[in-house]
Amino acid sequence: MQPTLQILTKAIQDSWSAETAYNANNWSRENKARGQCVVSSLVVQDYFGGDLIRYEISEGALRETHYMNRLDDGTIIDTTNSQYRSPVGMRLKPTALGDFTSLREKRLDDKSTADRYTLLKKRVSIHLSGE
Repeated sequence: MQPTLQILTKAIQDSWSAETAYNANNWSRENKARGQCVVSSLVVQDYFGGDLIRYEISEGALRETHYMNRLDDGTIIDTTNSQYRSPVGMRLKPTALGDFTSLREKRLDDKSTADRYTLLKKRVSIHLSGE
């Protein structure tokens, strides 16, 4: 059965850890969403389809990319926006795909991202099954 977005978001958030974060050294229990955007967006895409979208964050000294989802109906889903303590400036950052057919394929070509995604996806699946 397809989970609601609310149930899926909770399962994703409950499954985060330093192991699923982009940089384990920046992750903390106080900011569990830190570094989880790309893997979380990939899991959301597994359940709800749509596109991964990439933004550039530029706020003071903070310079990084941020991923979220755009569903086929145009709805934007950002399961990790809580990592930012206050609203931050974002602008859409198109990604050159090269030989890849999608942003998803390009992100999963990176072994670290693929491993973190696989771990998060497994944890979310277990959470949703109630095990």
